[in-house]
Amino acid sequence: SNTGTVTSDVAGINCGSTCSAKYNAGAVVTLTATPPPGKTFVNWGGACTGTANTCTLTVNSNLSAQAVFSK
Repeated sequence: SNTGTVTSDVAGINCGSTCSAKYNAGAVVTLTATPPPGKTFVNWGGACTGTANTCTLTVNSNLSAQAVFSK
């Protein structure tokens, strides 16, 4: 009920509501994970890796990324 969000720097991604988008091949998209109040960002999964709350992807195929927030 109190989830974090993931947004993209180019139009398309705004999770909670819109969690997928189509981009042209070669597009560079930066995702930003924002934890809900009182929680922290832990790490990325899938096409994104690391513990920074941003992830930059070059779209070269179907990609999926997951943001993990503390419980």
